[in-house]
Amino acid sequence: MKINKIILGAIKWLRYITIAYMLGFANVLNQETKTMDDTLNKIEQTSEDED
Repeated sequence: MKINKIILGAIKWLRYITIAYMLGFANVLNQETKTMDDTLNKIEQTSEDED
């Protein structure tokens, strides 16, 4: 019976770690898209004028 409690506890903590990892990964992706779409730091490519 004690092994059963240990396994259930391990599964519970594994779920918590998985959810925390998924939320953190989604937050990182969201932060990257915000920096990519940021108009204040937009870099535009300019072509050289032909003479």
